Amino acid sequence: MAGPGGNAPTQHDVARALGISVSAVSLALNDRSGVSEDLRARVRQTAADLGYRPNTSAVALRTRRSRTIGLLIRNLSNPFFLDVIEGFETVCAGSGYALITASSHYDLRRETELMRTFIARGVDALALAPVGGSRAAGEWHRTTGRPTVLLNAARLGRALPVMRTHVDGVAAVEQAVGHLADLGHRRLALLSAPRRRSPDPERADTFLRVVAERRLSGRILETELTAAAAGPTLDAELARPRRSRATAVITNSDHLAHVVYAAAAGQGLRIPDDLSVVGHDDLPTSALLAPPLTTLAVDRRTIGVTAAGLLLDALADRPTATRDVSLPATLLVRGSTAPPPR
Repeated sequence: MAGPGGNAPTQHDVARALGISVSAVSLALNDRSGVSEDLRARVRQTAADLGYRPNTSAVALRTRRSRTIGLLIRNLSNPFFLDVIEGFETVCAGSGYALITASSHYDLRRETELMRTFIARGVDALALAPVGGSRAAGEWHRTTGRPTVLLNAARLGRALPVMRTHVDGVAAVEQAVGHLADLGHRRLALLSAPRRRSPDPERADTFLRVVAERRLSGRILETELTAAAAGPTLDAELARPRRSRATAVITNSDHLAHVVYAAAAGQGLRIPDDLSVVGHDDLPTSALLAPPLTTLAVDRRTIGVTAAGLLLDALADRPTATRDVSLPATLLVRGSTAPPPR
């Protein structure tokens, strides 16, 4: 719908339609404090009805903001992150922000390069699923001072003024080990990233603590968290003599649990008769495996929604109840876990 004289609608047209000031329209459309949520919603709806579109170049010059947010993840081949991105993008779009997404592919150098690209592009905030350590987040903060949220990195960057949204990794591992121990397993393995590259070392620490408390044998299988790297690591474990190899493997993702299935088949082992497997994420394909995968279900989309909300609140100077949001994981018992072989 055109404004007066056939021109594109402006904020003045939105203000005139609602009988409010242009400044109130500007506050609402730019997600700033100073207007009620009810008025903000009415302004956005009226703007949409009139066909108003902001002049992004003018907005960037006036506010020194690009209305873009950078999302830098670890591994686009893991379907886990697709749901995170979908939730993140939905929230950004609803607030008039564009999303730029990139993947580091578990490469520390690439992570740094992409973060610097985001700085050069002038993105207003950064969401980062780090490869390991908080170097990139630290450089981002020192260089820009702009809002940062870390995804699934509960312990990293404690000295930095960053926000976090993550799954409760401690409770997840406790549930997985407890389930396997209750089935009678005594030799467990955890597939984990090398500590220097791990974004969530609390999982490995929790695993070692819980197996010690339950007087079990626990082994951490350190590997880069890609299918190509994890396969040989699992082959070496499953090729051990029967009395020394793990009778159950816990992974940090369903994506890698699929690799455990393949490695077991390659060694002539049956799941769950010879080997039990516990995943993490509850991907849509996990219930379709043969046998269906026992896993820890997490609301992947909510991770993205929550992270985007934290950044948008920070950009709008809105107070938040917490800067560290921990989301639960729920154990779903399916056919991939059973008592160990006798």
